[in-house]
Amino acid sequence: MLETERETAMTTRKRSKTDVAPAIGDRLLTLREAADVLRLSTRTMREYAQRGKIDGRIIGGRWRFRRADLDAFLANAPHNWDCAGKNNQGD
Repeated sequence: MLETERETAMTTRKRSKTDVAPAIGDRLLTLREAADVLRLSTRTMREYAQRGKIDGRIIGGRWRFRRADLDAFLANAPHNWDCAGKNNQGD
């Protein structure tokens, strides 16, 4: 009887090959991938994330971003960017 219970327990725990792990959300983007999406340098992207202007997380010592957060940043960005540069020289 114990053998039958053991076999039943083992067969109910096995996953079929068609089972898929539950999704945890969007695929996370690296710093470089996120910068490419927004057409920013990786340095600017990192600074925005550190200041909290773009929502990102440090996972395993590396910045990670959700595409939805990048879209939200872009949607809330001003229509006219201040492109005068740090020294107001247009660079």
